[in-house]
Amino acid sequence: AILGFILSAYSVHVEHKVLQKNLHDDNINPGEEFRALCDIDAIGASCSAVFQLPEGKMLSFFGIVPKDSALDIPNGVLGMLFYIYVFIRCNLKKSKVILLDSRVNAVICSLALASSIFLARKLYIIKEICVVCLTTHVINTTVFCRAVLEVMKKGKEKVT
Repeated sequence: AILGFILSAYSVHVEHKVLQKNLHDDNINPGEEFRALCDIDAIGASCSAVFQLPEGKMLSFFGIVPKDSALDIPNGVLGMLFYIYVFIRCNLKKSKVILLDSRVNAVICSLALASSIFLARKLYIIKEICVVCLTTHVINTTVFCRAVLEVMKKGKEKVT
């Protein structure tokens, strides 16, 4: 959860820097050129380009919120919220709060996995490599698998 949060926060940082550069392109000093650590020419990776795609703000992409509204937040912010949830849940397992129920958790984690599958498919279609994205997809898959295993374990405990 901590690595996922850090990567999500970094994606928000990169997106903000790229947006800033695009808004003030003519005012940028050559010495202040921003280059994301995840833009790796040797392997053809460009996370800064990927973060600018319309799918980079899935809530507005799918019409859940209006484009450019206050709730039209980058996927990185959604990821940060998700990983905060995962971190809190891991540290409060004994609590009876509904969001901490293993079945509710499995649903929340399946939504994160579904978004990862959707975005990974988009990367494949456009033949783009995004190291940050791929790493968060692996993290989301791992978190989902753990959530499913937890539900299965609790189901077995009830049966026996």
